[in-house]
Amino acid sequence: MTVIKTAYPMYYKSQTEINDAVNLWTEMLSGDDPNYMAKAIKDFIKNDTSSYPPNIAQIRSIARDFRLKDIDERKNKQFALEEPNNSIAMPDYIRDKLNSMFRL
Repeated sequence: MTVIKTAYPMYYKSQTEINDAVNLWTEMLSGDDPNYMAKAIKDFIKNDTSSYPPNIAQIRSIARDFRLKDIDERKNKQFALEEPNNSIAMPDYIRDKLNSMFRL
């Protein structure tokens, strides 16, 4: 809330408003990853054109997008590391035929 209060100084003016907001946001975001929440708040502030502070649903939505992006990146990284095994052992009779064709 300190970040939000600093970015939007016209809101949450009294200590009571700040305390109420902190309690509400804490309750509503208690099951969410704090790293994604912090990243989402900073992203909202950075890209905001409305001059209004974010609401909880907006922050959760942005955080979800960051989380899904991270999951996709981890999957892509994992798949890039895995080498596909598309090779099939060559039958001996074909290997013998090729060897006989290319002997000098």
